[in-house]
Amino acid sequence: MNGALFLILNDLSKLDEIQDIFYRNSCGATSVDSTGLGRTLLEHGVDMPLLSSLRTLIERDKPYNKTIFSMMHNDEQLQTVISEIRDVLQMDTVNKQGAGFLFVVPVLEWHGFDLTACDLDSD
Repeated sequence: MNGALFLILNDLSKLDEIQDIFYRNSCGATSVDSTGLGRTLLEHGVDMPLLSSLRTLIERDKPYNKTIFSMMHNDEQLQTVISEIRDVLQMDTVNKQGAGFLFVVPVLEWHGFDLTACDLDSD
């Protein structure tokens, strides 16, 4: 499956390790600064019960997160990258909830980029 992997990285101390995962697995990635709606609502003084419980999580030293996205050439590459990201962010550990959020979107068509350049099987 060709897909676009998206990672919302809240734990910016892990950014270099995450970028290295994409490099080691021969796929490019783009990172952009992003801000979640929760922070925006807090900055505007919106008081919601859910936000008050998340206030401590949101009000950290780093006010922003990174959104990282990458095209995956095949399912093997996709699963390897996902597994490595989950390990680095300890996404399966209850204590590390909120370190990041990852999702994959199928891509039916793309232009201006040759995915065969990322082929792990080519010599």
